[in-house]
Amino acid sequence: MLPMARSTAAKRDTRARLVGQLQRNGSLRRQDLVAEGVHPRWLRRLQDEGVIERMGPGLFRPTEAPETIEETLFEACATVADGVICMTSALAYHGLTTVNPPLIEIAIPRDSWKPVVAYPPIRFYEFRDMTTGLQRVRGPRGRELRVFNPERAICDAFRLRHEVGKDVALEALQAYLRRRSGRRIETLLRMARTTGVFNVIRPYVEALA
Repeated sequence: MLPMARSTAAKRDTRARLVGQLQRNGSLRRQDLVAEGVHPRWLRRLQDEGVIERMGPGLFRPTEAPETIEETLFEACATVADGVICMTSALAYHGLTTVNPPLIEIAIPRDSWKPVVAYPPIRFYEFRDMTTGLQRVRGPRGRELRVFNPERAICDAFRLRHEVGKDVALEALQAYLRRRSGRRIETLLRMARTTGVFNVIRPYVEALA
């Protein structure tokens, strides 16, 4: 990649990081930029673009109301045509985790091309099975949100617990079981068989149910 191209890509990435932080926190602070190694001149740049406005010394807020989490997920699905919201992002959508993932986690078909996305910030996972547990949610203006259902999201969290953290998987399972009925537990265990994590999940279900 040529130096100018690298510079342009780095600027896009920096802007995406800052806009993502605005969405998560509702504000930007000068010390946060310094802590992340971002030059404070970005505050002036975002002000000039009309993205932020000054609230006080070293503190800035978005000039428009921040998007909701759900709106951001719709945007991510529109940006990644074959993508499905997965892992911690799917758990958060279903209210099964207290974790607020800094990146939107999206599953794409294995060996498929990963699009370059400046915003929203995305982490890609390559999945072989893109249909089991898939939910489609219709939104305004004909948009569609594709997300794995609660059972599939929990099973994927256990399957990839070395990446999301075992504590996240267990928290999601506990939250799911608090809403439990016999049928829902059987639904979860059927999904666990399908996704190959039945022997991993069953002892926790038996202990917590």
